Amino acid sequence: MNNAPTLVVLTTGKEAFVRANAILQMTLMLRKFGQNPVELLVLGPGIEILRSNQKNSPLFSQQLEAMKKAGIEIAVCEQSMENLGLTPDQMFEATIVRGGEEVARRIQGGYTILTF
Repeated sequence: MNNAPTLVVLTTGKEAFVRANAILQMTLMLRKFGQNPVELLVLGPGIEILRSNQKNSPLFSQQLEAMKKAGIEIAVCEQSMENLGLTPDQMFEATIVRGGEEVARRIQGGYTILTF
């Protein structure tokens, strides 16, 4: 059995909101049914799920809140935000990080990395 913490990296954005929604649900279940820490990092087109001003925002807001209550840390890539011209006030609350650096740190830290 793998006891490593898990980092879920979401790059799926508005081109596939149904898929992104399923990945958020899976991430929540990983935490609810596992004993290990789970973190979510959104980058590239994946940051679209954190936009607070879109038609799918209420659904994503509920899921993100459930994830936070379950102890899942949520982070967004600063460079991806800059590339899409987004600012923190346009986003749901998340820790702003340098995405590539965070993935490298988690790999070095022995995390299981799941990418979607």
